[in-house]
Amino acid sequence: MGHPIDRNSRSYRATAFRAFTHSFPPRRHALLAALFLGALPAFAAAAGFNYWDPEDTAKAPKSLSATGLYANIKTGKLIDNAHPFEVNTPLWSDDAHKRRWVVLKTGRSIAFDEKDDYWGYPDSTVFVKQFALDSVPGDTTSRRLWETRLMVNKRVVTDSAAGTRMDKWFGFSYKWNEAQTDAKLVGFSDVNDSMRTYPEGRGKPVKMKKWVFPAGHCDRCHVSNASGELHSRSVLGFFTAQLNRPSSANATVNQLEDLFSKGVLKGTKPPDWTLSPRWRAIDDSAASVNVRARSYIAANCSGCHGRRGNANFAAEHCVLNYDYHLMNDSLFEFRHHSTGGYGTEDSLPRFYPRTDRDNNPNGLDSFEIRTELVVPGYPQKSAILARQTARNVAPGDFDPTRNQMPPLGTFEVNGPAVALLAKWIKTMPPMPAPGWEGTASLAGMNRASRAPTLQGRILRVSDASGTGAPVSMSGIDGRAVALRRQGTGVYAVPAEAPRGVYFIRVGGARFRVNLL
Repeated sequence: MGHPIDRNSRSYRATAFRAFTHSFPPRRHALLAALFLGALPAFAAAAGFNYWDPEDTAKAPKSLSATGLYANIKTGKLIDNAHPFEVNTPLWSDDAHKRRWVVLKTGRSIAFDEKDDYWGYPDSTVFVKQFALDSVPGDTTSRRLWETRLMVNKRVVTDSAAGTRMDKWFGFSYKWNEAQTDAKLVGFSDVNDSMRTYPEGRGKPVKMKKWVFPAGHCDRCHVSNASGELHSRSVLGFFTAQLNRPSSANATVNQLEDLFSKGVLKGTKPPDWTLSPRWRAIDDSAASVNVRARSYIAANCSGCHGRRGNANFAAEHCVLNYDYHLMNDSLFEFRHHSTGGYGTEDSLPRFYPRTDRDNNPNGLDSFEIRTELVVPGYPQKSAILARQTARNVAPGDFDPTRNQMPPLGTFEVNGPAVALLAKWIKTMPPMPAPGWEGTASLAGMNRASRAPTLQGRILRVSDASGTGAPVSMSGIDGRAVALRRQGTGVYAVPAEAPRGVYFIRVGGARFRVNLL
């Protein structure tokens, strides 16, 4: 007796298929093979996005192809309801080349509001961002897909007893394989990685480009507001000022108009998109330096440092948000905003003689230009620039000696942005150069109410107002001199202080004295 025939085996079905299709034209064989040999799951996956419960991480697809995002992952063709979009001012991601899509279930739309960034995201909204890196900077032939991130929205229960719910984003990171045929789920904790690059060209010295797959800290930035509703700042780019630009598919059509026509957006459209808010890229020569610099700051900083900031009270410490609808300073005045020297390499007072035109563009002797967020005319004393040029050992370290900004997702300095911000600060209308209320010498006395006199190494301060203002002394190099108080208004200058010019501060007044 022979072996029983397994009619469910693939070999049996293949033999039967050849007999069945012998008389069919060859062009039909592929489809018939799919039907007959049980290849339907591959066809079904291309039908639409494979939604899963994002709260249950065990259900997350282990590969990008398994998410159903692609109609054909080998050719890079996404499903029809994955709608591409571009932003005017992208977040800095170490010179990565990025593409973006939003995926909505059939019949669902995002609620649009031209003059606000609270747009209603329907449940199961998915945002997709793809990152590609060049092993040789600027050489497109060396470009390879590196990471694809998915942000999935779900309205979750936060208090079952009270029935409280809130919208929440769940992040998933996928790393592309060497063959560029698929990407694998990274996991749910931060993963450090690096890529071999050749900054000077092929065959030249190698540099490892650092990268972090941020599955473990997505919720540091992508969070809902206090009322439990997601808004555009929680996805850092999906609102009028960022989307108001020509469509990538048709430059004659506004991108927002295109998204309306596809049903991605719904709401009241303005009569003229040219009058709507629009940020500008740092290399957009059609826009002023002022608009480009503010757009960069808003896109890269105000996601946390804004009136709707997301991260750890950043907005309370330093607000970097301005009214991006009016493009003015109604919410923030960049000038004269003190940071107390936080985040800068040197916050000590320094003397800049009029001959030092690099540090003293006003051409006057100046002293103690206090470190502030922005000091007009002085990029090197502007904390906002120092934070952009500092880089920690690893993003998120918050190294107190460096304090890079943005703190996450970047290891490298954005050179073009730093140059733009420096130019912006230099072209700002300057503040009056710090002057001297008066001068005092060995036997002289200033006419001001608070006037120091220096006799030998004894400093006397006249305080006609009787407020007992604090007194300090420093040299032209900014180094503080440790005065020893001898009595009311009387201080001894230490013997180790060399002869020369010194500066005395009495309360808010500054004086120059000569130690002979």
